[in-house]
Amino acid sequence: MEFIDAVKARVSCRAFNGREVSQEILDEILSIAELAPTAAHFEAYRVRVSRDLAFVARLGEIAGQEERFKGASAVMVFFAVPEEGVVRFADRARDLYCVQDATLACGYAQLAASSLGVESLWVGAFDEGEVLEACGLSGEGKDGLGLRPVVISLFGYTDEPKKTRERKGVEAIIV
Repeated sequence: MEFIDAVKARVSCRAFNGREVSQEILDEILSIAELAPTAAHFEAYRVRVSRDLAFVARLGEIAGQEERFKGASAVMVFFAVPEEGVVRFADRARDLYCVQDATLACGYAQLAASSLGVESLWVGAFDEGEVLEACGLSGEGKDGLGLRPVVISLFGYTDEPKKTRERKGVEAIIV
């Protein structure tokens, strides 16, 4: 699939059918996510990848969106690492760059999934502390850098027809 076709084909999936996304496909999605641009090449983000359906369901409870999480066969939780890059960019790195890094990586992951015929859903509404706990992280993470969950992205397949939404239009987003 061409890049533009993958972008146009990507929509938020709200009804996954339970069909399994293979580990090979998840590995490919993650390898593309890693290519996302990052501030000063700090790559101030980490990703938790899981195909554990109980874990997916737990995240659905935390997000208060159990129905939307049903049938998803994989999840990636993208974390910002606020302390990476602070020496060079201080507060801007801590407050912004790490969040940008994590969200760009998630966006690339979702576009990669689309190009591979896998549906995704971006979830940003959740309790950060509960997500850290569900992931087995105290906030310090495995490398002691104070991880902050930014995005939960679900992956799977659907039997539902894709529904695109109207956009504002290019004129509306230009300032």
